[in-house]
Amino acid sequence: LHHFDVLYSLVGVNKKLDNVACDVTFTRSIDLTTISLDKADDSRINAILDRFCIEILPRIQKRMECLTIQACFLQRVYHASDYVNLRSITIVNLELKMAPDIFFKKSSFIHAFKDQITHLSVKISDEIRNELRLKLLTDIYNCIFALITNLKYLDLGVKDNYFFQRSLLSGLSSTTFSSSSIVHLNIKMNNFDDCRYLLDGRLTQLHVFIANLDYIYDPVLMRVNPSKIRKISSNIKINTVKSYAIT
Repeated sequence: LHHFDVLYSLVGVNKKLDNVACDVTFTRSIDLTTISLDKADDSRINAILDRFCIEILPRIQKRMECLTIQACFLQRVYHASDYVNLRSITIVNLELKMAPDIFFKKSSFIHAFKDQITHLSVKISDEIRNELRLKLLTDIYNCIFALITNLKYLDLGVKDNYFFQRSLLSGLSSTTFSSSSIVHLNIKMNNFDDCRYLLDGRLTQLHVFIANLDYIYDPVLMRVNPSKIRKISSNIKINTVKSYAIT
């Protein structure tokens, strides 16, 4: 059984089963993606979430360290209690229209977790097919880098079958996408020029860099100053690049 199923089935039955269900074995890591996204508006699913948020989460919140959740349920869950030991969050099926309420500066999520979260994984479900969405995606990425101050592990994913139309970082300030804490970064980008920008020293603690690239070609910026790229990259222990299209 998933930890969610154990908690939902046993909490409230009797004291002995409460103690079993609320043990750290079942409460350290909670995965709510077992709740079908297709049924997010279903009254039965809402009733299940209500009980979990009202009766169960307040009893286990101090033991929770990791949370995996559908984006559409996130606000209901994190408003349900104070998660003082939560360090890792995985958000799946995030629509871009939801993202500003989660990641922009004045959001309650940022207020609650900006100094607390060390591991963040975000999977965006939208197509990035126009300039407006690409700009919003860049803003979201930048807010995550800038506002979650103790982040060490960051995984930013977009569906692989959607190609970015241009570089995400071209023309932006060197303070964009900067961090003094991130050591592991997995991110979807447009091309090698985006990699060059990320390796220009703005990520001072980076050791693992995984770039999922839409296009591979002879990048202008690497031709201009290849020695600088080699010098920066020498500080990175692992550098893995995946590609989906070659031009």
